[in-house]
Amino acid sequence: MASYKDPELRDRLAAEYVLGTLRGRARARFESLQHYDPSLRRIVAEWEERITPLAGAASEIPPPARVWKAVSRRVAGAARGEDRRISLAFWRGLAVTGAAFTLVLALFIGLSPRPEPPMAMVAVMNDDKGQPAMVVSWPPMKAMRDPHIRIRVVQEHPTMAQGTSWELWMLPPGKAAPVSLGLISTDADQTMKLKAAVATRMEGAWGMAMSVEPEGGSPTGAPTGPVIFKGQCVKIL
Repeated sequence: MASYKDPELRDRLAAEYVLGTLRGRARARFESLQHYDPSLRRIVAEWEERITPLAGAASEIPPPARVWKAVSRRVAGAARGEDRRISLAFWRGLAVTGAAFTLVLALFIGLSPRPEPPMAMVAVMNDDKGQPAMVVSWPPMKAMRDPHIRIRVVQEHPTMAQGTSWELWMLPPGKAAPVSLGLISTDADQTMKLKAAVATRMEGAWGMAMSVEPEGGSPTGAPTGPVIFKGQCVKIL
């Protein structure tokens, strides 16, 4: 396993820490390292400066004005006692709605997915200027029923030319050919499901790369366009 003194590893772990994909024991260990390593804290702060603007991209969505007006009318009517039948119907309806909400919430909790295992591998992919552009991470594949990877696009204002596709590739060790993982978008946060045959090879991945391909993906099963993002995989668990 690589040393925590390795600058590249430190930068990648800091990126994963800020993005929230560094979890469990690995995250706790990384936090303890920061207590006595000012340089590591500076790297984390730099990543926070890069990533924080993305958090402000989503704006709040207020409820429609008609909703508040309807609530105000019904509450005011009940308080004045103008029509007891309407008031009684209102509170009975509210009780029924509350019960239904409780049932839906219980169902949601029961069906919600179990917490994802901590990330085991991470690859910070840089652009041609050496700047972080994308982070790919995944838990131990053996721990997942539905093997997948997580993708974070951290490049500011990423663009994809019309008539092209972004295709993600896993780079096996040695001279083995790149393995296509599938097409991705410019969305900041993505999850990509993997085929079982590919998932079994992820633990030995040497690196990750992303190429620009014709719309729909590579016609040959191998990268045909320019590779614009690439990075080495690092085992963190």
